[in-house]
Amino acid sequence: MKLTIIFLVFIVLGLLAYIIRTKKELKDLSRQMDKSKGSYVNIHTTSLSNEIEKLTQNINFLYDENQRVNAAKKSIEEEIRHSIANMSHDLRTPLTSIMGYIQLLKQDNITAQEHEEYLEIVERRTKNLEKLISSFYDLSRLEGNEYIFNLKSISLEKLLCDNIALYYSDFISKNIDPFIEIEEKLPNIISDENAVQMVFSNLIGNALKHGEGFIKIVLKKEGNNIVTEFINSAPTLNEENTEKIFERFFTADKSRNDKNTGLGLAITKGLVEKLGNEISARLSDGNLVIKVKWNIK
Repeated sequence: MKLTIIFLVFIVLGLLAYIIRTKKELKDLSRQMDKSKGSYVNIHTTSLSNEIEKLTQNINFLYDENQRVNAAKKSIEEEIRHSIANMSHDLRTPLTSIMGYIQLLKQDNITAQEHEEYLEIVERRTKNLEKLISSFYDLSRLEGNEYIFNLKSISLEKLLCDNIALYYSDFISKNIDPFIEIEEKLPNIISDENAVQMVFSNLIGNALKHGEGFIKIVLKKEGNNIVTEFINSAPTLNEENTEKIFERFFTADKSRNDKNTGLGLAITKGLVEKLGNEISARLSDGNLVIKVKWNIK
C-alpha cells in the first residue's frame, strides 16, 4: 500500500513537472511571438516534446507564408504605382502636344498653311492617343482573361506577307530594304486571325522603330513548329534590357515619347502565350532576335 502511494506521488509530481515545463515553453513561444509584433521572426525552442517542436515548426511556417504574402503584396502595389505613373505620363504627353497646337490654332496671326499643318499634327497626335488607349484596353483584357479568340485554320505565310506589304511605305521612308525569307507550302495553324495580325504588326512596327537600317524577317518550319523571327539591329541594347522588353511599359528609350510606350511587345507576348505558343528574345551579334514558335497542332 505504501509503495503504491509513493508511486502515485511520483506520477503526480512527474505530471506537474511536465505541465509546468510545457507551460513555460508555451510562455516562451508566446513571448517570442509578442516580441516580433507581427514582423518576420524565426521562433526557437529547446523543448524535447515532439508536440512543442511541431507547434514551433507550424508557427515558423505561418511566419514564412506571411512574409511571402507581404512581399508579393508590396511587389504588386509597387507595380500598380509604376503602371499608373507610366500611364499618366503616356497619356499626358500626346494630350499636352494636342493642347499646345490647339492654342496655336486659336491665334489670329497664323497663315493658312500653318493652320493646315497644325491641324494635321493634332489629327496625328489624336490618332496616337486613340491607339494608346486601345493598347491599354487590349492589355487589360488579356491580363483579365477577357480576350475572346476566334480560332480557325489560318496561313501564317499569307498573314505575314500581307503585313509586310502594309508597311512597304514605312520601309521606303526609313530607307530600309528588309531581308525576307519565307518558306513556301507551310501547313496552316489553328489560331485567331486578328490576334496573329496584331502580333505581326507589333513586331514589324517594333523592328521599324529600332532597326536602324537592318531588318530581317524569317518564316520557316522548325521541328514540330512553324517559326517566325523578326531581327533588327540593336547596337544600344544590352542583355539586361533584352530580358525586360516584354514587360509592361518597359522601353530602353528613357524619353518615353508618344511613339514608344513599351506596350506593344507586352501585348504581343500576351497574345502569343494565350494562344498556346512561345515567344522569346535574344541578342545575336548586335541584333535583336524576337522568335515566335507557333504550334502546328
